[in-house]
Amino acid sequence: MKIRTLFFTLFSLTAFLLTAGELNLSIIDRDLDFPLEGAMVALAGEETIYYADSTGSLTLPLPDNARRLVLLVSYPGYESVRLPLAEAESSLEIAMVLAGIIEGEELVVERTAPGEKEEESGISVVMNQEEMETTANIGMVEDVMSTIKTLPGVIYTGGWDAQPSIRGGYPEEMAAALDGFYVTYPYHWGGAYSIFNPNMTESAKLSHGIYSARYGRALSGILEVTTKTPDEPELRIDGSLSTTSTDLFLQTPLGKKSGLFLGGKVTYLETLKLIFPEDMEDMTTVPYIRDLYGKWQYSPGDKADFYLNGFLGTDGVGVETTTSDEDEDFTSEVLFDYDYIDAFLAGGMEWSPTDFLFIDVLAGVNWNFMDMIFELSDSGESAYSEEFIDRYGALYGLTDGDTYSLDGLDSEGEDHTDLRQGQIKITAEKLLKNDDVLVFGTEQVIKRTSQEGDYSLYVTVEEEDGSFSLEKMNFSTDVDGNYSWNPAAFFIWEKGDDQSPVESELGLRAEHYRIWNDEFSMDMVPAVNPHATVTFNTEKHWLGADDLSFTMGSGLFSYFSLTTEFLEKDYGIDDWEVTPDQALFSIVGTEMLWDKGWKFTAETYYKYYLNRLVLTSDDLDGDDESELYYNNDGKGHVVGFDMMIQKKNGGKWDGYLSYSLIYARYYNPSNTGTSDEDSAVSYGEPLDQWYFPYYHRYHSLNLVGNWHFSPGWTFSVMGSLATGAPRDEVGDITVYPADLDGTIIEQYARSSYYSDSLRDGISVPVDLRISYGRYGHNKKIYTEWYFAIEDIFVNLYEPSTNTSFNSNTGEEDQDTSADFSLGVPVPSFGFKVSY
Repeated sequence: MKIRTLFFTLFSLTAFLLTAGELNLSIIDRDLDFPLEGAMVALAGEETIYYADSTGSLTLPLPDNARRLVLLVSYPGYESVRLPLAEAESSLEIAMVLAGIIEGEELVVERTAPGEKEEESGISVVMNQEEMETTANIGMVEDVMSTIKTLPGVIYTGGWDAQPSIRGGYPEEMAAALDGFYVTYPYHWGGAYSIFNPNMTESAKLSHGIYSARYGRALSGILEVTTKTPDEPELRIDGSLSTTSTDLFLQTPLGKKSGLFLGGKVTYLETLKLIFPEDMEDMTTVPYIRDLYGKWQYSPGDKADFYLNGFLGTDGVGVETTTSDEDEDFTSEVLFDYDYIDAFLAGGMEWSPTDFLFIDVLAGVNWNFMDMIFELSDSGESAYSEEFIDRYGALYGLTDGDTYSLDGLDSEGEDHTDLRQGQIKITAEKLLKNDDVLVFGTEQVIKRTSQEGDYSLYVTVEEEDGSFSLEKMNFSTDVDGNYSWNPAAFFIWEKGDDQSPVESELGLRAEHYRIWNDEFSMDMVPAVNPHATVTFNTEKHWLGADDLSFTMGSGLFSYFSLTTEFLEKDYGIDDWEVTPDQALFSIVGTEMLWDKGWKFTAETYYKYYLNRLVLTSDDLDGDDESELYYNNDGKGHVVGFDMMIQKKNGGKWDGYLSYSLIYARYYNPSNTGTSDEDSAVSYGEPLDQWYFPYYHRYHSLNLVGNWHFSPGWTFSVMGSLATGAPRDEVGDITVYPADLDGTIIEQYARSSYYSDSLRDGISVPVDLRISYGRYGHNKKIYTEWYFAIEDIFVNLYEPSTNTSFNSNTGEEDQDTSADFSLGVPVPSFGFKVSY
C-alpha cells in the first residue's frame, strides 16, 4: 500500500515494574490506529526476537534487572523505535509512524557519507520535515524560514522579513545552500519570504557555530536546505491549497535506478481582483509568486549517485494609485512596479569507489534579474496653513487664505540588476583505519554583476543651523560587467564520533578574491581561516541525562560582501589593499539528551570582527557627482548566549523553547573628509562611533508547542517575546518653506539622529494553529487540513516606534507599529492531499 512520508515521532509511554516479570505490549499504527501484526521486538543486547500477533500484541518476558533496559521495535515501512524502560507498569502501547516506503518492498538503509554529520553541539541545529510542520506551514506564504527564525541564536524579525540576523551578524552574512549549492539571493518579494518551500524540503540545517571549512562565503552562518530525494518506487503526488497559493509536487520512478521529483507553487491572488475589482483597481500587477522546481536522481549501483537540481522562480507586484485631499484640490500619484527572477541549475555526483573513499562533485549556475521602477508626483492647489503664515508670512508677503500651486514635485527612479554566478566544488573524503576522516576539497566561484540605475529624488536636507530645505538630487549607478573570482581550498581532519569519549575536528580554509572589469582590476589579500572544535562525551548521567557532551571551538571566518561586487575604479583601490570581512568566533556549549525525547542545549560565544569593508559617499548636493570612499577598518564585537529546550517526537505533545541573548556593537570609520552629517552609509548608521545595528534586539524568546490531543489532531501554539530594536531620536515636526522653481511651497520635516538608548517597544506575537490528518479507507490517500490565526493579540497591543508623517501636510500617523502588521489578526489555512 502507498504510505505517506513521515518522520520519527514520539509515542505514549508508561513504565513497568523494576522486578522480574512480564510486559504486555500493544503495537499499532499511530495515524490509522490498526494493529501491526508481525512487528519485531527485542531487548537491546539480547539476541531473542519476539513477534506481535494478529492483534498487534505480545507478552515480553523481562529479566531480573530491568532498571535500564532498552526496548527495540521495528516493522517494515515504519520508523524503528528505541524506548528506554523504567519505573512500574505492566502494559505499554507503542504507536509507530510510517517511514514513506511501500509495504512488501525491500527495506534499504543507506549509510551516511564519511564526514557527513547532522546536528552537532556548538556547530548546527537541524529541523526535519515533521519538526517544521507547524511553524513552516502557516501564514500568507508557507516558508521554511518561518521555522529558522524561531531557533536559538536568531534575532527576532517579525513578519514580512525572511532575512534574520544570525548571532548578531548582519542578515547578509548568512549564506544559503540548497543541496550544497550556493543560492545567491533565495528570496521573494524583496526578502519577505524565501524560496524554500516546506513541501519540497526534507530538512533544514542552520550552522551558526564553528561550522565546517567545506563552506565559505559567510561570516555568521550557513543555512543548508536538503530537498526530498525522488526514491519512491511508485508514483506519489502531493498537492496543497493554502491561503495565497497552490502547490503540486510529484515523485515518480524512471526505471529501477532513477527517479524524478517535480513541482512548484503558484499564487492565486489574481482571483481576488476578479472578485473585488473596485477594491483592487490600483493593483496593476497583483502580488505573485511562480516557482518551479525539479530534481532528478540516478543510482546505477550502491557506489554512485548522480543528481540534477533545477529551479525557476519569479515574483513581482505593480501599483498605480491616485489620492486626493478632502476638497480634491491636492493630488498625490504613486507608480511602483517590481519584477524578480531567480533561476539555477546544478548537478553533481556522489561516488564511493571504495568503502574508505568518498568523492563529491558539484557544479552549477545561478541567475538573478531584478527590474524596479517608481514614480511619485504631487500636484494641485493648497492653502498655506495658519502655522506657516505666522512663521513665514511676513518674510514672503503672505496672508491668510493665500494658496500655492504645485506642479512638478516629482521623484522617479528605475533600477535593473543582473547577477550571474557559476560554481564548482570537488570534495574527497578518506576514511582511515582508525575511523578518522580526512577531507580535501577545492571550490571555484565566478560571478558577473551588472547594475544600471537612475534616480531623481526630492529630499529634505537639514542645514547646519537646524533649518530645512527641499533639494532635488540626481544620481545614477552604472556597473557594467564587474567580474569576481573566488577560489578556495579546504582541509579537514575529523577524529572520533558521538560514541567516542572525545571527538574533534580541525579545519583550514584558504580563499582569494579578485574583481575586474574593462577599466580596472583588484586582488584582495588572501584569507586563511583555521577552525577547531572538540567535544567531550561523558557517560556520567548528570540530572538523569542519557547523553551528556561539552563542546568548545574557535575559528576564523571570512566573507566577501555584496557591496564588494560593485567596487569600481572611482574608489581608487589598488591591489592587496583590501581584505575580506573577517571575524574570529569562539564558542563553548553543552548538550544533554534523554531517551524520552528531551534535549537541552546551551551555548555562549564571542565574535570579534577583525575588519569590515565600509563604503561611504559624501552627501549629494543636487548634481550628478559624489565622491566615493572606502575603509577596511570597520570593527565589531558580539557577545551572546542562547539555549534550547526541546521535546522531540512527542506522543501527546512536543515542541521547543529557544532563547537568545545578544549584545552586538559595530564601528564604521570615516575617511570622507567631510562631517558625519554630510556622509552617507548603508542603513543610515553613524560614522566614527560605536553603535547597535538596526536589527539588534537584546532578547529573543520563542515557544513552539504541539498538542496531539486525539488521533490525527494537533493544536499548536507559537509565540515570541523580543525586546525592541534601536530607535532614532527625533525632533518635532517642523513646517518650513521650500522654493520650487520660484514658487514657495509648504513642507514639513523633523530631525532624526542615532540614539544609543532609545528602543522600540517589545514584540509579543502569538499564533494559533489546529490541524487534522488521516488516511482514507483505501490507505493510499492521506488528507490534512489546518487553520491558523497569526498575531491574535494585535488589536490589544502593538510595539511602539517613531510615528510617520506626511511631508506635505505635517499630519502624523499615530498608529505606526514597529512590526509589520495588518492591524488585525491574520487567518491562514491549508489543505493537503497525498497519494
